[in-house]
Amino acid sequence: MYSLKFMKWGFLVFLSLIFAQVSMASINPYVDTQEYPFHSYAIGIASYGVYQKGNSMIPYFIKTDSVVGFVKVDSVNSENPFSIQLNVMLIVNDQTFWLQDVVVMNPSEDQFYLSSSVLNLTSLDSPLHNVSGDGSFIQGSDGQCYYVNYIGNYYYSLPFSFLPIINVTHSTSEVRILFGFKGIEGNCFDGKTVFFDNVVIHFPYVYRASIYVSGYNYLSDSSPYQGFSFYDAELVFGGEGNGKVVSFNQLEAFLSLYYQKDGKYVSFPSYFDFGSDTAEGTSNLVTHRVGNLFEVTTGRQSYYYLGRGEGSISVDGGKTLVVQNTISPIQSVILSFLLFILILASIFRKIISSI
Repeated sequence: MYSLKFMKWGFLVFLSLIFAQVSMASINPYVDTQEYPFHSYAIGIASYGVYQKGNSMIPYFIKTDSVVGFVKVDSVNSENPFSIQLNVMLIVNDQTFWLQDVVVMNPSEDQFYLSSSVLNLTSLDSPLHNVSGDGSFIQGSDGQCYYVNYIGNYYYSLPFSFLPIINVTHSTSEVRILFGFKGIEGNCFDGKTVFFDNVVIHFPYVYRASIYVSGYNYLSDSSPYQGFSFYDAELVFGGEGNGKVVSFNQLEAFLSLYYQKDGKYVSFPSYFDFGSDTAEGTSNLVTHRVGNLFEVTTGRQSYYYLGRGEGSISVDGGKTLVVQNTISPIQSVILSFLLFILILASIFRKIISSI
């Protein structure tokens, strides 16, 4: 009798915990694309901190000190320069900074240059006086001050492959951001990793500083920045800068995006094919999964869920190795079962709330 009673209450507690998890608010990655459907967004891959299951979003949370992208451009034809952007959100204490590691390609000249930028998103008049680096400060069209640095020009040949890298470290009084580029093929940096900008943000005291991806909440309900809504990580194609939208006559490129976990670079749990944080965009690109990579080509642009991330990457030394799968079959079954339980819990919750 007592054991049955204990099991009954234990089961109810278990269900309550599941309901609590499911009832937590999750972000909607499509909120911008639905509200502004005629705006051209950046295309590639992005992790918003949610799995999509039907019309439901199941949130997750990631904190890391390093993010790296993999980019391979096999062929391209564009009349205008374009950017390939690695964009992440950095939280320092109670402030949020937007970080960009950008490669701008100019197909008409077969040249590229590197760019880094830092923007304090905490409020409209958030200062950057505590930011130092080799770059300069400019005022954007929105009136906000940006830290920006440009390095280049360099020649490239196709196929052109590289890794954009953002590393974050901190002490008790400062946060250091390293913007990196590792050449793989088709450029003068082949086999070399270059940290082309070293930015320091000074604080009286730092009690936390990490790159965040979270599907539980937006940046801020009171954020003055349209489009700067998500704690996401993006590796996307867009215009050269200043909110430009670019069209491609032809493109074949492959992308993947990783974060550092326990000393290794692993895939984000899930990806969408568009980035909402950056103002730049494209008008005619689509993303498709090809194995553990994502292929970006010309086509009718739309915005959708790409599914789960797979694989890992090794960036040590002069070699770069993309590994096919980091999730074992048993782990995959366990994750699928947990998602099934969460969906059932969501259904039960709706039934209970309607009684």
